[in-house]
Amino acid sequence: MKLSPFLKVDTPTSFRDHPGVHSILFYTDINLCNLNCFQCHNRYFFSKLGNTEFMNYEELSQKLSMAKLLGVELVIVSGGEPTLEPNLEEGLSFVKERGFPIRLDTNGTNPKKLEKLIKNRLIDGIALDVKIPLLDEYTPNQKKRFKRILFSEEEVSDRALLEYTKHVEITINLIMKYSLPFTILRTVEYPLLTGEDKSLISESVKSLPHQFNPFYPVEE
Repeated sequence: MKLSPFLKVDTPTSFRDHPGVHSILFYTDINLCNLNCFQCHNRYFFSKLGNTEFMNYEELSQKLSMAKLLGVELVIVSGGEPTLEPNLEEGLSFVKERGFPIRLDTNGTNPKKLEKLIKNRLIDGIALDVKIPLLDEYTPNQKKRFKRILFSEEEVSDRALLEYTKHVEITINLIMKYSLPFTILRTVEYPLLTGEDKSLISESVKSLPHQFNPFYPVEE
């Protein structure tokens, strides 16, 4: 049986992952990500599980059937960075064919792929993490802090930081262009963010639904 792009892990349902909506969460390859965010919870959690297999499509079908019986209203696809998964579109099509809307969780660095998914009606919303203020230039101190947030180290090129900003700005413009019902923007309140940083983030996304999520340090 062919493998799906979704990991074979427990996927409980909740009303918390998308506020007020009964949802179920699927994960693409956790290690398939172009960022290395400060104390990434997903990466830490899956590293403790060890090697993780992918569901085959029969297993995915069974899980979706059970979700339907439980009254699940939304499938959330997270990662890793799902847009880097080569078989993502096939997996999304399979879910959509079974009548579920899909929200895709993304870091916003792959806007071309996101627009393709939107145009092909494979997603019904985007959860975009806006991790730092989106500025044209950064001070030396800002560069150090924001590189630690995005890459967990300061020895990263300035270009990588500015590329992140450019791509997320394009993704935000996409969100404004396409009105999708399950779209939200989020910012983790990393301890490295100052009050001014958070104000700048709020200002840059003020016309869109946005929330600050608490930061929970991973266990050492």
